Amino acid sequence: MKTLLIWTGLAAGLIALVLVAAQQTGFIHLGKTAQSDHIKGKETSGVLNLVCESVVTRYKNGLAQPPDTERMTLPVGIDLTNNIGWYTGEYTISMNRKGSLTINGALLEVSRPALFSRYGVMVVGEHFTVNRQTGEFRQWLDIKGGTRLDLIQGECKSAVNPPR
Repeated sequence: MKTLLIWTGLAAGLIALVLVAAQQTGFIHLGKTAQSDHIKGKETSGVLNLVCESVVTRYKNGLAQPPDTERMTLPVGIDLTNNIGWYTGEYTISMNRKGSLTINGALLEVSRPALFSRYGVMVVGEHFTVNRQTGEFRQWLDIKGGTRLDLIQGECKSAVNPPR
């Protein structure tokens, strides 16, 4: 009986050790919420390099038509030191034409003015946000006349811990 207890204790210890190692390497997540795995820290300087798994809404023949949707992986960069940001995707605030960063708690918003026609309407602003607590990514266009056209939503994680 004493031998059985020793072997049971050793087996339980080994299982615990394997679980801790698997959690540390990212193979499994024990006792963590989904939020804790997103964008860590509350850095106020430096560059956040993110990878976002997103759903893109595309309008083909004007806004009256039903849109197509597609899953897409988007790289996102936020330069906290210089208060600018960018992302690369279908409708972009690109590295060549960065937007201005506004920080509101956990919400990072990047925007820039625009003046171009798309979907038969005049676009007057481009925006995206990343929520550091939840990892949520949203992108939209401001349409002349005060309408907001949401186009992309998704989930971001640090590029060192990208989405699976």
